[in-house]
Amino acid sequence: MTKSADHEQASPSFSLPAYVFEGPAQVAIRTRTNDQPRYVDTRLSVWTWYDGGKAMKIDWAALHLNPNLMQIAKAFVAYALEKYAPVTAFKASGVFGRLSESDISAKFPWTRQEVITTISTWANFRESTIFFRTFYRWALNRGISGFDKGTYIALKEIKTIRLDPYERIFLSQSGLALDEEIRLLKRIEGGIPEKDWSEAQLNMLLHLSFELGPRSIQLHSLDIADFEFVESADHQKYYTLWLPMAKKVGQRRPERRPRKITTRLGEKISQHVSEIQRRFGGDDCLPLFVNRRGKRLSVQEIGLGLKHELNEAGIDKANQVTMLLRHHLGQGLADQGTPADMIAELLGHNSTVAARAYVTATPNIARIKEKALGKSPSYKRIMRSLLTGEIVQRRNTVSERAVRGVIDTQYIGDIGACALPVHTHCPYNPVYACYTCKKFHPFADGRHEQVREALQREAQRFIDIAEQAGDLIHNRPLAQHQTTILAVSATIERCRQHTEDAADGTV
Repeated sequence: MTKSADHEQASPSFSLPAYVFEGPAQVAIRTRTNDQPRYVDTRLSVWTWYDGGKAMKIDWAALHLNPNLMQIAKAFVAYALEKYAPVTAFKASGVFGRLSESDISAKFPWTRQEVITTISTWANFRESTIFFRTFYRWALNRGISGFDKGTYIALKEIKTIRLDPYERIFLSQSGLALDEEIRLLKRIEGGIPEKDWSEAQLNMLLHLSFELGPRSIQLHSLDIADFEFVESADHQKYYTLWLPMAKKVGQRRPERRPRKITTRLGEKISQHVSEIQRRFGGDDCLPLFVNRRGKRLSVQEIGLGLKHELNEAGIDKANQVTMLLRHHLGQGLADQGTPADMIAELLGHNSTVAARAYVTATPNIARIKEKALGKSPSYKRIMRSLLTGEIVQRRNTVSERAVRGVIDTQYIGDIGACALPVHTHCPYNPVYACYTCKKFHPFADGRHEQVREALQREAQRFIDIAEQAGDLIHNRPLAQHQTTILAVSATIERCRQHTEDAADGTV
């Protein structure tokens, strides 16, 4: 047995050199504003830092950890505070709270089996699992005793429940309905209370959220200095808000980007600035949004205020405030045909993934086009002659003729029947080729929407790969998918019309 194998199998009763955290007495953190503490005092038993007006703490004395491990954990949290945003650092520190409740909290070093057995029980706590891997890799890269590469590789094999951050956008329409938008606009334009400046501030927050869709943390971070206006020679005023970006990776201080706002909103902000400077100390007042004591509004206070405004407008959606208005803006931009990269820029995203989610989840333009085409007699004749065979009822079809296949790793059936002899092998790929084949007879109530959604997901994957390869223009598989998607959309419209005609007794 080799020395490494002996180390792996044996109980870790041997002693390691004691690790001592020798970091700075004060760790500089990534602050969003100038009026919050910029350092964490590492000499205290409770480390405290702030973000969004909320205090975040880690109480080392309350954690039941091996003393050697405690020192290593402090060094990692100090590293996280310097590297990550305050909220991310707080999430990273949470892994030690979960670790202190485990069977290996008082032990160190650990065997590989002890680590894997413990972390495998965290499958439902994806965030903790990821941050523990990050912690282990950090210690391994620094050559800290008690961490080995084999254990880290085994940690990477542990599967967690994957959460898609944009799943809600893909699966549901998360914006405002038309009647809700009308009520919201009435609330925005309903007049500002002259005597109650705090009510006027809430109205302005609602107006700003509707126009630009910022996150709560962006509203919290706004300063008076971020608002500016220019007056032209003909006395026209143009207003700009330098909006701090909330999720830009690797930046020490939030980047601010100029956003043009409407004259009405600009006038509201201008009046508001004059009022709060009069009330709370002139030029010494830095925040744009303050509470009744003149302190910067916290993220929680902003959320409660906007929730109140939405309720007053007759809009009551659980757990949705700024994100509701943010999704509504992204959805509206997508409906107007705005490119994904422009949506990403306007909403301050790091990539176009979320913007593509809006485009995929809001096919309103496609519906309008399909409806218009579906009413055209010429279009109907063309579709009948170029695409599929006659529409049939599922109940009138023998199961042997039913078409089944796989798209985007998803099994799909119950879409139609094939007119080829039962034992004839079709030379084309089922489902993909069916919607442009005269031998295919779509079911009137077939799952054609499911086919279209699967094709759209697969086409997006082609787009992503083609973008990386720089071959987005001359991409035959992508062009084929787009043609098939159009054919499926046409079939959906034909089936809908067929069902309506059957209900009217015309077929």
